[in-house]
Amino acid sequence: MAPQKLLRNTSRKPASSSSVSVTQQLARLSGSARKAGYVPACEPCRKRKKKCDRSRPTCIKCTERDLRCEYLDGPAAPASSVQLQRLQRLSQDPSALSELLATLPYFEALELFDMFRKMPRDTYTAAQSMNTPETSSPRSPPSWTPLAAQCPSPMHYTLAGSLLPPASSPMEQELMVRHPIAYPVLMPIAVNSLPLEALLIPRNPEGLGDRLSLNDTAHSELSDTAKKKFDISDEADDWYKSLLFLEKPHIDLLRQVEISKWTDLPIPNEFAIRVIALYLNNDYPVLPLFNADLFLQDLAQNRPYFCSRLLVSALFAWACQAYTSMHPKAASWSSLFYLDAQAQWSQLDRREIVTLCNISASQLMSMASVTHGRDELAFMFHRGGIEIGRTMGLLNVDPQSQSAAAWVHGYPDWQRAASYTAWGVFNWSCVFTLHYHRVEVEIPPGLLKPGDIDIALAAEDGVSISLNESAEVFRAMSKLWTIFVVISRIYYGPDVEGFVNQTEALEYVEGTYRQLLTWADELPLRLVRQAGSSHAVYLMHTYYHAIVTDLFRPFLHRPDRASTPLRTFAAEGATPQTVYHVSIRQMKRLLLSYRLEFHLEALSVIWQTGVIYVANATMRADYHNKDEMQFFVNLCVAGLEELFMSYKVFGAIAKGVMSMAIRQGSIEQTQVRRVRRRLKETGKRFVVDDSSTDETMAKWMIDLDLAVTNSVEAQGGKLAREFDEMIELHDDGE
Repeated sequence: MAPQKLLRNTSRKPASSSSVSVTQQLARLSGSARKAGYVPACEPCRKRKKKCDRSRPTCIKCTERDLRCEYLDGPAAPASSVQLQRLQRLSQDPSALSELLATLPYFEALELFDMFRKMPRDTYTAAQSMNTPETSSPRSPPSWTPLAAQCPSPMHYTLAGSLLPPASSPMEQELMVRHPIAYPVLMPIAVNSLPLEALLIPRNPEGLGDRLSLNDTAHSELSDTAKKKFDISDEADDWYKSLLFLEKPHIDLLRQVEISKWTDLPIPNEFAIRVIALYLNNDYPVLPLFNADLFLQDLAQNRPYFCSRLLVSALFAWACQAYTSMHPKAASWSSLFYLDAQAQWSQLDRREIVTLCNISASQLMSMASVTHGRDELAFMFHRGGIEIGRTMGLLNVDPQSQSAAAWVHGYPDWQRAASYTAWGVFNWSCVFTLHYHRVEVEIPPGLLKPGDIDIALAAEDGVSISLNESAEVFRAMSKLWTIFVVISRIYYGPDVEGFVNQTEALEYVEGTYRQLLTWADELPLRLVRQAGSSHAVYLMHTYYHAIVTDLFRPFLHRPDRASTPLRTFAAEGATPQTVYHVSIRQMKRLLLSYRLEFHLEALSVIWQTGVIYVANATMRADYHNKDEMQFFVNLCVAGLEELFMSYKVFGAIAKGVMSMAIRQGSIEQTQVRRVRRRLKETGKRFVVDDSSTDETMAKWMIDLDLAVTNSVEAQGGKLAREFDEMIELHDDGE
C-alpha cells in the first residue's frame, strides 16, 4: 500500500467558485451603511462635472491631468471589533438576527444586515468554514487517533477570546494596518469548528512505522541475493513524493547514495536515505548548516570536499531523532551515531579539524547533544565549531581584515559552501542564545548571505536566477538574527539591569523594534504567512515574534516602564506591554495553525519555541480568561508530548512546563496524571540497555519571566525536578 501524503494535510473540500478569500470578503464589509454600490466621485471631477472612474487613491482623470485627487469622505473604514463580534454571534446563533435588528439603532441595524448578507457561506457558517486559522480554504483536520478517555473534556471551553476579536487595542489595529506582514488580521474562529479532542492530546504515531519506514532489523538480516531481488522503487517513489518540500534534484542524488561508503555502522541503506530525506524536508529549510546541493553531490559520488564521515555520523545522530516518531528503533540509531561522531571528533588533530565539514558536524553534534539532554557537551561542540570558524575567518572576526572572502575568492563552490556554513552556524548560535541566554557569536559573518551569494555567482556567469523558497527563508532569517545579535549582547551581558534603568533604554528598544518591523515589511511575497505556506515560513514568523516579546520583556517587570508610551506610534496605548501582548496573540495563532496544518511527521524540533513562549504568556494567575488559559496550556503540553516521541529532552521540558502550570493553577490534576503516565510510557523508547538512565540536563530557559531575575531557577531541568518532587509529595499524601 502506497504511503499517504506527509507533512501537509492536503485533503480539501472543493473550492468555491469565487477566488476571493474569507479575509478579503470580510474586509469589504466596511462602509456598508451607504447605499449599496455607491462610491462618491473625487473632488476635482465633481467640481469640473467630469465622469470619474472612482479609482483610489488616484482616479485616471486626475492622473492624466496631473491633478491632486482627493476624496472628502476618505477611504472606507474597516469593520470595527464590535461589528465583527456581532457577526460572530450571528454565525453561531442566526436566530439572534431578529433581536439585533429590533434593538440596534436604525442605521447600525441596516449596516449589520448588509454585512451579514455579504458574509461567505459554507455548509454551516462563515466562521465554521475556517478549519485552519490562517486560511479561508476549508481543510480536513489531520488524521489524529484521539483517545477520548485521555482527553480533557472540551465542553467547558468558551470561545477562545484571544483568537476572536480582529484587534484587541488601538495599537494592534495600527500594527495590522501599517505592518500587515508581521501582524496580519486574525479572523474569527469558532471553537466548535476546531477538533478540540484531537488538539488537546498528543497524536498517536501507531501505524506510521509500517506506513512510512522499512523495518531496519528485517532488512539488515536479508542476504545480498534477497536484497537484490527486493524491489523498493515504487515504495521509495511514493515516499519522496510525500515529502512536499524536498526538491527533485535532491531526490535524484539520494537515489545514488550508498551509505556503507560513509559509515561502518550497519544502518540499512534505504532507511538511511529516508532519514536524510526527512531532514532535508523538515529541518534543513529552517536551519541549514551546509549547502545541500554540494553535500548531496559529494555524498552520492563519494567525494570528500563537501561531505565527510564525521559529517554523515553527526547528521544521523541528529536526523534519526525526527524519524523516531514514525519508527521508534530510530532512537537507537541516533544514539549509536552520536557515540560514533564523538569518537571521530576526539581523534581529529589540530590540522585535520579545520574544515567546513567539521564546522557543520560540530553544530549538528551540538544540536543532538541538546536533544539528548547533554547540555555540557552541547556547549563544548558549539564553541569548538565556532573556534574553527574563527580560525577560517568565518565567525567572530573583523570582516574587513580577516574574512574568509580572501581564501574562497575565485572558487564558486567554496564561496557558496563557506557562505552557507558560516551563516548557518551564525543562525543556530542565535537560536542557542535565544534559549540559553548565552552569547557565543557576537560578530555576523563577513561573507555574502545565502541567496545573495547564489545571485552574485550567477551574475558572474551572465545568468539571472530566481531563488527557491529555502534560500529566501535562509536569507531572511540571517537578516533577522543579525538584528537579534545586537539585542543579545545587551540583554544577556553582565549589566542588563543597568541598561534597563537608563532613561534612553526604551528609546533604543523602540528603534530596534522599528528595525524588526522594517524587516517584516520587506519580506518577499512567498514568505508572507498565508494559506499553503510551508512550515519554514510559519517557524520564521514564530521566531520573529519571540524576538519581539523578548525585546520588551525586561520592561514588563517595571510597571512605570511597561506603561510608558512609545513615541513613534500614533495609537493610544502604544506601550511595551501592549506590543508584547499583540505579538503573543500572533504566536498563539501561529501555534494553533501549525498544529492544525501539519501532520505529526512534520514536527521540527524548532517549533518548540512557539510552545514555550505561548505557555509562558498564558500560565499566569491573573490571566483574563481561565478557559482560554487551560486550552492553550493543554495545547502546549500536547505539543511537547509529541516532540518527546522523537527527542529525549522534551520529557524534562514537558515536566518543567507542567511544574509552572501547577504552580499557577492552570492545569487540572487529572490532566497532570494523564500526562505523567504518557511521558513514562513514551520514555521507554529511549532505553537502549539496562544501564540507560532517564536523567537529562536541560538548561534551556523555560520560565521566561523568572529568567529575567533568576536564570538558574528558570531552567527546564530545575523545573522538571520540581515537578517530580511535587508528584512525590502528592503520592505520599494519598
